[in-house]
Amino acid sequence: MNKVDEVDSAGNPICVVTYSSGLTENSIVLDGRCAGYSDDEIRKVVAGQEDRPLPMPSTDLLDYYFRNVAQADTPDFCTAVLVEAEVLEDSDSLTGVVESTFDKVHLDKFKTEAGKNWIIEAVAFYVFRNFKTYSLEFYAASALYETYVLKRPFRAGYITAEMIWKFKHETSAILGQKNKKALQAAEDAKPIKAKLKREKKLDRVAKLWHQQAVELGNNAMRKDANAAHAIYAKALKSHYPELLVKKSGKVIEPDSIKRLLPELRDRGKIG
Repeated sequence: MNKVDEVDSAGNPICVVTYSSGLTENSIVLDGRCAGYSDDEIRKVVAGQEDRPLPMPSTDLLDYYFRNVAQADTPDFCTAVLVEAEVLEDSDSLTGVVESTFDKVHLDKFKTEAGKNWIIEAVAFYVFRNFKTYSLEFYAASALYETYVLKRPFRAGYITAEMIWKFKHETSAILGQKNKKALQAAEDAKPIKAKLKREKKLDRVAKLWHQQAVELGNNAMRKDANAAHAIYAKALKSHYPELLVKKSGKVIEPDSIKRLLPELRDRGKIG
């Protein structure tokens, strides 16, 4: 028997097991890494003695996983996931949509095979067929199935811990991508914001020019140097936000105001 770690077309890890049966060489594929399966488990699957087991996290991650989730927390946590996915009701019964997918024969079979835990078996059956492998719902249903139907709560704890570890890091990666896009959007918006800021500054200077022309007379505003000082004096009294330097909070200097006046004159906004 030979085990080889590979990746499927969706990018998920798989364990390819090749074995000999008489003169024929056969192979089976198990979800997850080969380190997650014991040779004894694989032999039983090959011999048809049991269904394919769920993958266990590799031993180098087990300690890390189990620091994050207590075994006793597994049922409540996983149930909450399935309630959110509208597979279970808050009362732990099947939702109407899920129950409607089963006929009486299937429901009776679940009750016969799993007894009081038949709902968990039904949940696993539904989730494994309607949600993607390694999805949040897949992990949650697997952990509950291990806990209540297969009576392996320790293994369920590992599955739950791996679920949390996986989705915590995936969420961080998604948020990282969103932050990257947000930063890019902010970067792209800088020229637009700068243009709008300049337009507001020009509008304010034009208004102050006309106010000072009324107060001081047009002759006083004829030379740009004089007009700039007059506008500066007016701005000092009111501290208009459009004319403040961001870092210092001070009004822009007369020379800066003077450089804006030719553009305003070209636009016909001042005399």
